[in-house]
Amino acid sequence: MIRTLQIAALAAGIFSTAVLLNAQSFSTNEVSIGIAQRTWNLEYNPNGQFVGDHHLGGPALSLGYTRNLSPSLAVEGEFRPTSQFFRANYAQEAGREALALGGVKAGWRGAHWGFYGKTQVGVESSSCGDWDFTQGVYVGCLRITNFALEYGGVVERSLAGRYSLRFDAARLLSMQFPKVLETSGNVLSVRSGGTLQHLDLRLSVVRSFGSAHDAYSEHIPTPAGWDVGAAFSLQPRGTSGNIPSFFQIFPSPSVWASWNFSRHLSWDSALIYSGPMRLNGNVFSDVQSGGRSLEPLTGLKIGIRRDHMGYFAKVHGGTITFGETETRLTELPNGHLVLSRGMFTNPVLDVGAIYEAYPSRRTILRFEAGSATVFYQPKTYFSTGEWISIPGQAQTGLLLSFGGGVRF
Repeated sequence: MIRTLQIAALAAGIFSTAVLLNAQSFSTNEVSIGIAQRTWNLEYNPNGQFVGDHHLGGPALSLGYTRNLSPSLAVEGEFRPTSQFFRANYAQEAGREALALGGVKAGWRGAHWGFYGKTQVGVESSSCGDWDFTQGVYVGCLRITNFALEYGGVVERSLAGRYSLRFDAARLLSMQFPKVLETSGNVLSVRSGGTLQHLDLRLSVVRSFGSAHDAYSEHIPTPAGWDVGAAFSLQPRGTSGNIPSFFQIFPSPSVWASWNFSRHLSWDSALIYSGPMRLNGNVFSDVQSGGRSLEPLTGLKIGIRRDHMGYFAKVHGGTITFGETETRLTELPNGHLVLSRGMFTNPVLDVGAIYEAYPSRRTILRFEAGSATVFYQPKTYFSTGEWISIPGQAQTGLLLSFGGGVRF
């Protein structure tokens, strides 16, 4: 059920940025108050393997502010001061959550209805993200604050006067780094890092302020058949086995190109190169990942272009090929171990938003924010005389990039 709602939230974001009609009157400032609910993850450890169950949390107070820059574009922020106490066990999100986000909302505003896509970044702070494990669960709590990214869709319905009703459905991601919890002699307890994913729902009442502005024709950027350029990408990623100490951010150069069918629809592609994961200065690898990687991604980009800007939803598919994954561990007659490495390719799904600015007719600046899910494939590994089957798994992380290019 939760997965279905997550897909529906993504579809709402893509649909809302694709619908294009003339906007009606609007006010510059809007404030909102409402309730928000998100899923949370309860982890447990049956038979030595961690398993997570998603649950829908209780309602939390949500406060928002929106500044409309045009009929189709707004900047906005949201603040949630507290929530229920999430008993999330091993995750760094236990306790009461405070959430602060800010970003962009773009789409179509009609006489009674509005449909938008949104992308926001900020922080998620948990009151008991760490605690004294020697005393018991949730004893001596310490606050943990993590970077957060949210993207999804917004539906608005105008009511009487200056009031309207707003519903948000989005995907909330929180990036967490490994944390040392305690040491006892040579025993080290580490909380694993990673990217937590939540379905995030919000229902609120909106009140507009200021003078009403009539609809006007927004400038449409000069059409171009192709946009091409280069970017700098950040992709936090762990090892395929989710070993806690080896969650790292990979600064990655990339190139990208968009073949524009119209000002609303493009076929968009990117090629991302990442350096190797390192441990104590040495290249680290495991059975399904390791070494340098090459990540070609391609798919649809759908949205709008207005007033020297472009706002799009993206859905990319592709692969990531690692250059040095472990394939064979052999023991020589003298007792020495020899490790053989080779290439290994896994599918990738990249979903999120793209924002573009057009300083001139032939130049473009581009920012991407979203999530990339690597579907690590099952693999058979030969280790000192026996074959070991490694199961497949999926790992989701943030994918951020900023760059520029040319239009022609």
